[in-house]
Amino acid sequence: MGLNLHLFADQKSDVLRKLKFGEPVKFDRDSLESPKEEWIPVKLEDGLSGFIKRSVVRSVPPKQYLSTLLFEAERMILSNQIDFPAKQEITDTIFAISSTGKFTGDDFIYIRAKAGFFLKKTVDLMNTKGIKPDNDPSTLEFLKRHQTKLLYDYSSGKYFVDSNYFWKLLEAYPKTKHSDYAGYLATESMPAVECGTDLKCRLEEMRKGKLRYIYLFPTGNYITLYTKDLVNNLQSMTKDPDSIPCFAPVGEGIKSEINQMIRYASEIGPREKKQILPHLQILKKECFR
Repeated sequence: MGLNLHLFADQKSDVLRKLKFGEPVKFDRDSLESPKEEWIPVKLEDGLSGFIKRSVVRSVPPKQYLSTLLFEAERMILSNQIDFPAKQEITDTIFAISSTGKFTGDDFIYIRAKAGFFLKKTVDLMNTKGIKPDNDPSTLEFLKRHQTKLLYDYSSGKYFVDSNYFWKLLEAYPKTKHSDYAGYLATESMPAVECGTDLKCRLEEMRKGKLRYIYLFPTGNYITLYTKDLVNNLQSMTKDPDSIPCFAPVGEGIKSEINQMIRYASEIGPREKKQILPHLQILKKECFR
């Protein structure tokens, strides 16, 4: 996917090196050759200068660099026209740029959250296409680079972004402008668990995902959506109290889970609390007999 930096404003001239997606370049005012219609003289951050095609470069003021970069990256990550290796490169680039130390505070959590989202989309594509890293050395290297952010599910043979990547980001930067977005990504990255009728499993999944978001972001953008989902889930469990799968002796795991959820639900916004807490109290009544 790399873009060629040429020695001269000519496709046939030597390629000095390939530029990566999002690499910042500056117009080279010292160039002896004047700009042509198709070509532009540029200087890289390491001092190397040459020519690139005008059509592959965007001119942006420094303050708009990050927003433009992430907009273009997301457009390409979500595009069906961009192949899997190119999406790997974009993801790698955004992670690399996020680690340079140039971005702090709001900007840092935003670029790290977006990088995690791009990793999720790239890994989802790998799973969908059935690409196996054992048969693809470059994909294996890609997964190794990001192994601390990934989980592997042995039963399905698929990789997932670990939702803790986003939760840890939130813990480190809890009150920034983009914390809510990171919280949404954390919740959406929770692996789908086949709990069946296992009550502890179902409650734990709710507490670690949507209830955690509601607890952390009382005015978050996704609060209405997640409250509705949670209430529907709890309603399906409690509409017939006699059918709640709490069989004596009730395990400590179920009791602990119900108590934790009640503690969370007691501290959320009044509107959400009013909808969620009564269902948890029904569970407590039935399971703590």
